[in-house]
Amino acid sequence: MTDIAIRVSNLSKCYQIYNAPRDRLKQFVVPKLCRAIPALRKFFPTHNSPLTTSHSLLPIFYKEFWALKDVSFEIKKGETVGIIGRNGSGKSTLLQIIAGTLTPTSGSVKVDGRVAALLELGSGFNPEFTGRENVLMNASILGLSAAEIRDRFDEIAAFAQIGDFLEQPVKTYSSGMLMRLAFSVAISVQPEVLIVDEALSVGDMAFQFKCTQRLEQMAHAGVTILFVSHSIGMVRSMCDHVLYLRNGKIHSQGDTDEVIENYLLDLREDQRRDAGSPHALKPKQLLRGASQAFGTDQGRILAASFSGLTDSLLVQHGDEVSIIVELEFDETLLRPEIVVLIQDRRSVAVTGAYAALTPKRSDENITRRYAEFRFPATFVPGRWFITLALIDVLDEGLKLPIDKQVAVLTLEVSSSRDVEHIGMVDIGIQAREFANSSV
Repeated sequence: MTDIAIRVSNLSKCYQIYNAPRDRLKQFVVPKLCRAIPALRKFFPTHNSPLTTSHSLLPIFYKEFWALKDVSFEIKKGETVGIIGRNGSGKSTLLQIIAGTLTPTSGSVKVDGRVAALLELGSGFNPEFTGRENVLMNASILGLSAAEIRDRFDEIAAFAQIGDFLEQPVKTYSSGMLMRLAFSVAISVQPEVLIVDEALSVGDMAFQFKCTQRLEQMAHAGVTILFVSHSIGMVRSMCDHVLYLRNGKIHSQGDTDEVIENYLLDLREDQRRDAGSPHALKPKQLLRGASQAFGTDQGRILAASFSGLTDSLLVQHGDEVSIIVELEFDETLLRPEIVVLIQDRRSVAVTGAYAALTPKRSDENITRRYAEFRFPATFVPGRWFITLALIDVLDEGLKLPIDKQVAVLTLEVSSSRDVEHIGMVDIGIQAREFANSSV
C-alpha cells in the first residue's frame, strides 16, 4: 500500500487564446479542410502545434498560453501542503486538474483516496436551487449515499450557520454565505484528500477561524490537505511543505520557511526594480545559526549574539534578554534601520521592533554601527527564533532588505509556575475589580 496521496508527473496545461470569436470557428473548420485538400494550405499560415496529434503543418488561429509546464511533485498521505505564487502562476489550474474538473494537455495525476474539493466559489452549485437542494446534490456528487446525506445533513446545516437561508435559492446568498455552505459540504464527506482554493479568504473572521480549526483537526486526523492561499501567515502556521509556482513552473518546493522566504525575496526584488533601485537582491553569506540570508551589496550584519556572548540562550520566563548586533553599510542607504523579529517554531512573527540607524557620515572610512535590543522573555515556554534584518527605508511603503538573517538566534524559555497569561506573549495586562463606575 503506497504512502503517496497525490502524484503529479510532467503535468502541462495549455489554453488556446483567440483574438476574435471568428477565429475559433476558423480553427474548427480550416484544419479539417486542409487535411482533406492539402493544396489549401498555401492560403493560410501554417504551424506545427504541439496541441495537435499530427506532425504535419496545419493552420492555427490561436495563441498558446501555458498555464502549467512540466510540473512534477508528490504529496505523502497526511501532509498539509500549501501552494503559493502570484496571480496567474497556475495555482488554480493545478488544483482543478488534481480535483478532476479540468483535463491536462499532457502529463498525469494520481490521487489515492476520496477527494473533496472547494475550488471556485460556488462551483458545483446551481444558483436556482435552494441551499438544501444544493447540499443534497453536491454531497451526492462527492460520493455520499442518500442514507449518509440524511445522517449528516443536520451537521452540515449546523456548521454552515446560515439559518433560514438554507431554504432560499443560492443566487440570493452573499459570497460569505456561499463559502459557508460549500465548506460545510466539502468537510462532511470525510475526505482522505481535501483540496481548497483560496475559499477561506471570503467571509467573516469568526467563520474563517472556525474553518481553520476544522482544517487543523482534519490534518491531525491524517487527512491530506492541499490548498492555495495568499495568506502567508496561514501557510506558515499550517503547512508541512510548500510549493511555489512561478509562470506555470515549480520555482521551489520543500521546507515551508525556506520556500516562503524565496517567494518573498522575489516579491521584494520586483518592488526594488519598480522603485528604480540598481542594487539587486541575492543570497548572502550566512551568519552562524542562520537558516537563510539574502539582501544587497550595500551592507551586512557582521555579528549577532545575546549580550555579545552566544547565539543561543536559555532563560527563565520573564528574564531580561539583550541582543547585540554589529553591522556596516555604505553611503547609498537613505534611511538605514535594524529590525528584530521574534518568531515561533513555524516562523510566524509574534512581535518585533525597528530601530533607526545613523546614515554614513562623509568623514567615515568605514560605517560600522552597533545596536542593542532589550526585552523581557515573557513568552510561552518553549523555543523561539530571532530574525534580524538591516533594511533601507526607500519610502513608507517600501523597505528594502540589505541583509536579512533568518532565525540567526535561538531563545529557549523555561517553564514557570507563575505563568498565567493567555496567548503567546505576556504583555503585562493588569486587572482589578472596583465598585464605583466613576473610578
